[in-house]
Amino acid sequence: MDESISGSARFDDLLAGIAAEAEAADAASLDADIAEMERASRAEARLLDRVRAQREVTLELAGAGVVVGLVAAVGRDVVVLAAPDGDWAVAAGGITAVVNPGAGAREALSASERLGLASVARAWARQRSVVRVHRHEAGPLDGTIDAVGADFLEIAEHDPGEPRRPDAVRRQALVPLAGVVAIRRR
Repeated sequence: MDESISGSARFDDLLAGIAAEAEAADAASLDADIAEMERASRAEARLLDRVRAQREVTLELAGAGVVVGLVAAVGRDVVVLAAPDGDWAVAAGGITAVVNPGAGAREALSASERLGLASVARAWARQRSVVRVHRHEAGPLDGTIDAVGADFLEIAEHDPGEPRRPDAVRRQALVPLAGVVAIRRR
């Protein structure tokens, strides 16, 4: 009888070991599946979706330094920030790095989140805001946006501390939207 009890105990131990190995394999498989789903999710995430999920962000800009601000809006090709030195409309193509981003991403859901740099520039043109236009491989332009076309903006250059008046305008310039790094509104 002692042999049958010890045989039964060994059999129970064997079954317990097999069950523990199966549970460990299932847990490892689940962990691997979760990790693969996270990798797949990251592979599909877009830069602006990551920025859209942030409350505050630090962006390095091509030729325009670093801007830190609260994320006011993110469109299809633009990030609008409220920063201490003014409001910024940063073209996605002008971002060289997002510094210390938080986790997560959020896709554009509403129609307003699909608007772009041209939409922001049109709004600021309607408000007659004084702006500084930072451009790829060119110096900034100060003035007022007079009009925005399909692929350009027209700026009346004048001193940033003055309102747009005909006698204050130094020159008019058409700037391709593709050449805009960012627009800062004071």
